Amino acid sequence: MEAIKPQQYTGIITKKLQLTKTVFHFFIQNENPAIYNFQPGQYGTFIIDEKTRRQYTFASAPDPKMFELVVDVSPMGPGSKYFLSKDVGDRVEYLSPLGNFTLSENSLKKIFVATGTGIAPFRSMILGGKEISNYSLYWGLRYEDDMYWDMEMKSLVGQLTGSQYFMCLSKPGENWDGLVGHVTEHVLEREKNLQNCEFYLCGNSAMIVEMEQRLSDIKVPKEQVKIDLFY
Repeated sequence: MEAIKPQQYTGIITKKLQLTKTVFHFFIQNENPAIYNFQPGQYGTFIIDEKTRRQYTFASAPDPKMFELVVDVSPMGPGSKYFLSKDVGDRVEYLSPLGNFTLSENSLKKIFVATGTGIAPFRSMILGGKEISNYSLYWGLRYEDDMYWDMEMKSLVGQLTGSQYFMCLSKPGENWDGLVGHVTEHVLEREKNLQNCEFYLCGNSAMIVEMEQRLSDIKVPKEQVKIDLFY
């Protein structure tokens, strides 16, 4: 896709869903769709006030008319309070498209590793854009109550031959029968031939630092590791 120069746009919130105690799902209609689009993995910088900007990655397939965001309000910073205050019919101002956390053209297997709302770019990549059929998606959360989109991810990944999806909880209840612990451990245990894979890491800094170090230790080339730090 030809690169599009970032510009300022106005969007209208058409739907606001609460997915968990702290995570909200926004559907936003672009008021000027004729000149706009983004690539899966890119983000917009939202104008909170005259001095404050916050970045949110698009969580939907590319579409000039609309996009989706998933917002974790638990930090309760300016971005959290801004989106908490917004409702259906409200306008948002944003600069977009921005970022290069996008799928490469090479044939290496893709390993997607997310924590929290770091799932956003991977949902966008899976729903639209370049066709990918050989990837693994690992998503780390803390508790069962933090889970959302789990059934959707199972369904989307299940439609593609050779692709896998794993939900991992670090602090599950006693009835949880899925993966437990840090998501990084399961990536390294389950994936083979890691030097010939391409890694996409999105989420908290602790996961990214640990994953980068572990991949470096086993000689995965640095250019095969892409990072999108959320928090």
